[in-house]
Amino acid sequence: MLKHIQGLCVGLACAGSLQGTIGNAQEVDQAASTGTGKVSLLDMAPSLLSTALRYPKYYSDPNINRDTVDGPLSQRQYLLGSLGGARDRWAENGFIFSGMLTQTIQGTLDGAGDDDPTRFVGSLDFYLGVDTGRAGWWSGGLIVAHAEGNWDKNVTGTGTLLPLNADGIMPSQPSKFALSELYLLQALPNDFALVAGKFSIPDFADKSFFANSERNQFLHQGLINNGILGAFVPYTTWGLVLSKQVTPSFSTSGVVIANNTKATTVGLDDLDADELTGAVVFDWKPRFAGKPGTYELILGYTNKDAVRFDVDPRYFLESILGVAPVIKKDENYAFALTGSQYIWTDPNARRSDGQTVGWGPFFRVGAAPSDRNLIDRFYSVGVGGNGGVLRRHNDNWGIGYAYTGFSDDLRDTLKDLGANLDNRETAFEAFYNVAWTPAIRTSFHVQYVDSANPALDDSTVLAMR
Repeated sequence: MLKHIQGLCVGLACAGSLQGTIGNAQEVDQAASTGTGKVSLLDMAPSLLSTALRYPKYYSDPNINRDTVDGPLSQRQYLLGSLGGARDRWAENGFIFSGMLTQTIQGTLDGAGDDDPTRFVGSLDFYLGVDTGRAGWWSGGLIVAHAEGNWDKNVTGTGTLLPLNADGIMPSQPSKFALSELYLLQALPNDFALVAGKFSIPDFADKSFFANSERNQFLHQGLINNGILGAFVPYTTWGLVLSKQVTPSFSTSGVVIANNTKATTVGLDDLDADELTGAVVFDWKPRFAGKPGTYELILGYTNKDAVRFDVDPRYFLESILGVAPVIKKDENYAFALTGSQYIWTDPNARRSDGQTVGWGPFFRVGAAPSDRNLIDRFYSVGVGGNGGVLRRHNDNWGIGYAYTGFSDDLRDTLKDLGANLDNRETAFEAFYNVAWTPAIRTSFHVQYVDSANPALDDSTVLAMR
């Protein structure tokens, strides 16, 4: 079972190493017989829940220093601590709760915008993780539920297609509250693993050490996920992922998801075999000179009927043009490549959440047919990390550039409709995230965007989150 769970962690694109993994049969037997007689997935592969939360810590994470749980507020990993020991008792029985509040003020420096160039946007996320081994139900399972809400709306009027604040449009815009995710992760025999339910596929593919979290890394959507995926992957959707661990550092996964569901509805009534996306994901996690890296290749296909140049609401076409022209062909396909690599690490330092201190580059590349996609080419590059010359190991930072290319077929169709669209949109962003305490952070961002709307000037956008 240990080998199967190790395979699960790598096969589901966990960002980071298996810290605290039990290494021999006697210890496995001891772990399996701790209280319930079932193997705990979180005890064997603690970084799995961090991946699901898109956040590098959770209550009862074994990488966390226990002295920071109920200590002074300035040292606490979790703002509310153990709640008098109640959270420890819940975690011992497999129930782990997490909550995150995010507030962002964002505005254009040059005053661009439809009405108000400055916006306050907020979101609240609640997570429940249920470890089926600790609960005594069955071995190697993890149930994840994610409820979230947001309020107010992003800065508009800059003409950008990809949102300037990705967190502000999840689960939807304008304000919504929804049970966005509910799924099971399950270790299986022979190094297979399964994810089943309603989930966000970028949690398990398109991963990056430095450019993947809308809460503590970049704000701009193009520096969080690959823009090519917008026509293939809704924010959250019903689906299955079956993963196979081939070698200790290489895995492959098959994905089938619905392409017509929304985070704000249950979506079971909308499931349709004629509107599915399938993908094969190849995941490689090498270590170069002892430095961790993560690389993924995604080959995707959808049989969704041609209706229009359709993208997920995270990639707003109508908000720019007010029109959505018809696609020319059925059946769509794409490829996406993602990579990030530590090139410097500090072996003598650790963040308060137990993760690696260091920095390195990241990139994303994607392409899709021009005659059936709004976005037919995409790339982003940058560098990110934490620590460094300031020796503030809990702070993190990043500098990135995203290029979104638009289909010539779409642009020709728009001209016939009296609308113009440039052949690309570009965005630059730099941020620094200050950890005032392990549980309270503030990040400062500057963005410069050259929108796809030729009638609008470039915009400089400042934000504090």
